[in-house]
Amino acid sequence: MNIQSAYTRLLVRDLKACFLFYRDILGLEVTVNDEKGGYAEFKAGDMKLSLFNRQEMAEMIDNDHLPLHTECQDGVALIFVVPDLDETYQQLKHKDAKFISEPTAKPYYGIKTAYLRDPDGTLIGLYQPLL
Repeated sequence: MNIQSAYTRLLVRDLKACFLFYRDILGLEVTVNDEKGGYAEFKAGDMKLSLFNRQEMAEMIDNDHLPLHTECQDGVALIFVVPDLDETYQQLKHKDAKFISEPTAKPYYGIKTAYLRDPDGTLIGLYQPLL
């Protein structure tokens, strides 16, 4: 298999709220915005992040008979590396981002981290390499 590119697709319940979060709170560059089609894409560094309506995906793969929610631990985590975690943390808090952890050094892993969630509950990790 020769993979030419890859991206992360989040299957969301509320496309509009998630779109606004990734555009306005995290400040990602919008590359596709098809609200009617239930799809959006963003550029995040060298990664492509897409949002797709969860119900539509369930219908596409014939899983629409199953509940759209899950009763389990996080199934996906988006990890964004930032040059200055403390500055990024303050900027996002100013935009009312809801963090579940403050910036914390993890010397064992050589990183500093903070975690937050988007409006759909997706876990997002912000990482800064420790010098």
